[in-house]
Amino acid sequence: MSSWSSEHVFEHPWEEVVRAAFRKYPNPCNPAVSGVDVVDRTVCPKGTIQTHRLLSTEFPLPDVAARLLGASSHGMHISEHSRLDTTQSTFKLQSKNLTLGHLVSVHEHLEYFPHPQDKSKTCLKQKSVVKVNVPFLSGYLEKLLLENFEKNAQKGRNGMEWVMDKIKEEDSNKVKLETSSDILSQIETKFKKEAEDLKQSMDSFLKNAQATGSPL
Repeated sequence: MSSWSSEHVFEHPWEEVVRAAFRKYPNPCNPAVSGVDVVDRTVCPKGTIQTHRLLSTEFPLPDVAARLLGASSHGMHISEHSRLDTTQSTFKLQSKNLTLGHLVSVHEHLEYFPHPQDKSKTCLKQKSVVKVNVPFLSGYLEKLLLENFEKNAQKGRNGMEWVMDKIKEEDSNKVKLETSSDILSQIETKFKKEAEDLKQSMDSFLKNAQATGSPL
């Protein structure tokens, strides 16, 4: 059994990072994940959300490792359980592979939490544990897998940044639409008031003309 761990700091508040984490896939930085299905989601009264998702992705194995393990295709299914605790400001995810589980097990743990010294930033702790059940090749294959995880970690972070930029763009467009709607509403109200003022003026003029017998 072998393991790999890393830590990273996002230059964004925890709330923004969590929004992006929920919408992490699909993204162009890590196109290996082709599908995400929510199996179950529970919202607890105390402010926690527990989610079970199934991810469809390409197997994170180098070609040589895939051949040694007898993987006929690169398709892989991953079971992911997450827990979002808004009261403690933590978001934890645990995932494991379902494909080829009898030969190789990959467990991944991620945790997002506010930076202790700077609440405008978010810390990510990530750990992967790999165990290969292939005699004489376990050490070699575990090393290949961990090297691949290390390479893909940066892709995952880049993907998070891409999603956060996309969310900010969506929020900005939403504000613009709301602002435009407010402007249109103000213009409409102004026209209605001017029309009402004009109507009252005309009514007053007609009444005066009828009272004095003046020709229109």
